[in-house]
Amino acid sequence: MIGIHPEELRWIRMLVGLLRHPDPGTPELARQALLYLSQSAAEPQSRLAEVRPRAL
Repeated sequence: MIGIHPEELRWIRMLVGLLRHPDPGTPELARQALLYLSQSAAEPQSRLAEVRPRAL
């Protein structure tokens, strides 16, 4: 298990697909988003809980 929830897979697939986008800026933004996700995934879970907004 790599720590990805099944409902998050579609977003990862979308970002990976954007890496192949013909617009030159789009792949760079997708790359930065994937880097951000990998860095935030390395943080302790308690810290992530502080950042995520709570459902009403």
